[in-house]
Amino acid sequence: MASFLGLILSLMVPRIAAAEDWLLVETRKVPDSCAHPLICLPKSELASRHLLKLTRKNQNSFFGFLKSVASVSGIPDAAVAGLHPPEPQALHKLDLAPKLRPLVDHPGVYFDTVKLDEGEATAEFSEYIKRKLGALGLKFLTEEEWEATPGKPTLSIRYAARLESAGCIVPFSVSMTLKEEVVLVRDPSQKISATIWSYSRRQNLANTNYGPTNSLWEIVAKFEKDWREANSAG
Repeated sequence: MASFLGLILSLMVPRIAAAEDWLLVETRKVPDSCAHPLICLPKSELASRHLLKLTRKNQNSFFGFLKSVASVSGIPDAAVAGLHPPEPQALHKLDLAPKLRPLVDHPGVYFDTVKLDEGEATAEFSEYIKRKLGALGLKFLTEEEWEATPGKPTLSIRYAARLESAGCIVPFSVSMTLKEEVVLVRDPSQKISATIWSYSRRQNLANTNYGPTNSLWEIVAKFEKDWREANSAG
């Protein structure tokens, strides 16, 4: 016989009715021979799946009952992450997120400053970025923290120096990009790197006092504006 580990609850994504009223209740069986139930979750088998429509008050009572009878409570998301791969058709029905939504409650970024610090024109870039963006609330992750953060968010700065050839001038440019790992809606098994925020500025040839640092200031100012707008709206 297999034993019941418990119930896994989640809010339904489809908008059949008010999302807060619908609950998906799932029961899984974990082998009796398993000494550590959480470790054996990937080996569990689906026993039942039900939809409940409850008021907020009844939901709280239901959750309280589950907690009172559970042998294991507070199961972390990581323990059940591999149990239910997202279905392409369910993902296809989701609305596109607003452009700045990925900046809301952002977990932080990994920022490799080696090339910037070594460049004559960009030597002070990284210190300025960390100071300004850190003041906003953006966390700068260590490499170890970055490896453990879903999506592995990365901040990068690119500087292209001014070029002159045969009388033609190619202005210098500075760009800042935030990238994260994402999965494809049509095939959630495929993970790619995608840009969630980007902005660039080019040299103003009409202003002889305009340098790479001016471009950086404008880029950071744009990020500050977008960050505040995204996080104030939630």
